[in-house]
Amino acid sequence: MSAACYNHIARQMNASQRKAIALQAINNNLTQVASVNQVSRNFVYGQKDKALLGIEQAFAPAPTDVLYQLPITIEWLKSFVLGLALHCRASIRATQQMLEDFLDYSMSIGTISNLINEKAVVANAHNKSQDLSQLTLGAHDEMFAFGSPILSGIDTPSFYCYLLAQEKRRDAETWAIHLYDLQKQGFNPQRVIADDADGLRSAHAMVLSNIPCDYDHFHISKDMMDLRRFLNNKLRTAETEYYEAAVMATDAALDKTKVKYKKQLSKLEKQFNLLNHISPTINTLISWMEHDVFNMPGSPIKLRRELFNFLLREFEALAKTHPHRIHGLCTKLRNQRDGLLAFVDVLDCKFHDIAKKHKCTLDVVWRICQLQRCTYYGDTYHQRSLPILDEIGEELFELVEDDVLAALNSTEKTSSSVENLNGRTKSYLHNRKECSQSFLNLLRFYFNHTPFRRSYRESRVGKSPTEILTGNKHAHWLEMLGYARFKRAAA
Repeated sequence: MSAACYNHIARQMNASQRKAIALQAINNNLTQVASVNQVSRNFVYGQKDKALLGIEQAFAPAPTDVLYQLPITIEWLKSFVLGLALHCRASIRATQQMLEDFLDYSMSIGTISNLINEKAVVANAHNKSQDLSQLTLGAHDEMFAFGSPILSGIDTPSFYCYLLAQEKRRDAETWAIHLYDLQKQGFNPQRVIADDADGLRSAHAMVLSNIPCDYDHFHISKDMMDLRRFLNNKLRTAETEYYEAAVMATDAALDKTKVKYKKQLSKLEKQFNLLNHISPTINTLISWMEHDVFNMPGSPIKLRRELFNFLLREFEALAKTHPHRIHGLCTKLRNQRDGLLAFVDVLDCKFHDIAKKHKCTLDVVWRICQLQRCTYYGDTYHQRSLPILDEIGEELFELVEDDVLAALNSTEKTSSSVENLNGRTKSYLHNRKECSQSFLNLLRFYFNHTPFRRSYRESRVGKSPTEILTGNKHAHWLEMLGYARFKRAAA
């Protein structure tokens, strides 16, 4: 018979027939067994090796350090690949290497990529089905990956990511299209916080004109800190140059050198005196702005606006003598004034409700708010709280203070949550050579359905952003994507 015929007969054999050939081959001549069963010698060798391996495994000493057995199926491997990509931020090639090194299984790059794209479709269906009407405070931002902008949006109280889109541009039209799509899912927050990006703000004014878009404090604070550092460095440089010139004008060996430095001395002294006035003044104004205007516990809105305007006038006066960088800061402060102080209006509304709830004056609530600037139960706190305690009593004071603290903790003035989202997203893209929208859809789904393992707010621990937003539990994210999670058998 031909080799092809032998192969055909071997492929038609079931497990029992293969077992019988293996048992015959152990104690009999392989050529004879192959001839009787009309199969090739190689096939008989293969069945014999399987039988001998099974016997060896059956009589091998039982391992004492095995915790439990894991049945590895194709579906389990697929869920494991997603776990590596999302939990471990593994690239496709790293995932491929993990399967080969630890599970002795080969999976092609195309198969891994197709698996991720396939489940991204399922994940995006969940993303689009989510009702966004419960969002209260949005934060919008932009970041860049591989030369393309990624538009991002997150609900600050729940950390629910409702936007993570890669685009070719970040202009007003692109932002507006995404905002219109979000509105179809019920997106209608009370406020939005964002930076001063032109496209973002133009789109917000076009689509969400009835919703305030406050300015993020992080960027203006960073600008002020950069200005402070720049002027401090300029002052040190001017001081060094002035004193070096003064020494050279006195101690130089050559008269020509002395004359040279004496001519420079007047100019350097004037520059040093100017910076010696501007730098400390800027330090004071910035500290005042940070601690008395932008600080959450503080004065009512009217006093803050007056102080803001006063500080702005002082900045503008300094800009006339030293416009470099100071003029740009003045322009930002002037243009962003209402947006930067919007958080105080939010606090004022909350404090009106607290005053009405406890039947006390609004002034008392704001004084208790100012009290939170002091170290809790320190000497200053004790001295400043005595007049309020005498006015409303200890019991009412504690009730109002608890509500004031809750109001302060629930009021935001920065878009730090979306900056955190951008940082987490970049960590996934770092090991990848490209970024696809399908992967961003899967990543957004993963972010929204993975419980927080730790948080500075204990109410978030053990809950996913979706659970915090809706108040309802949901299945594990792997189960939502169609996989069954492995469960150990009871001991």
